[in-house]
Amino acid sequence: MYVVLCAATQVHAEPYPLGSMSCDDIGAFASQAMQWREDGVKYKEAKTRLDALRPEESVEKKNMRVVMQLVFGNYGDSWTVESAGSTMKTDCESGR
Repeated sequence: MYVVLCAATQVHAEPYPLGSMSCDDIGAFASQAMQWREDGVKYKEAKTRLDALRPEESVEKKNMRVVMQLVFGNYGDSWTVESAGSTMKTDCESGR
């Protein structure tokens, strides 16, 4: 009779790398992007503004693009400047 022991290993997703940005920074950028949207800035112009803020390709810029896609997409339809920031900060802190 053979007994097989399986070690229970937890598998979980690591939080997305933030580079030099904190979750507070992610939330602040979400609020900034939401303000752009509320001011009538179109997505294409927002991308140009992001390029001015972060001209180099980086993990930070990639994260900021994701935030902008959410803000200018369907999620942003129900967000305010404040709720965009708090939602993205909370998502960041929970590792999403």
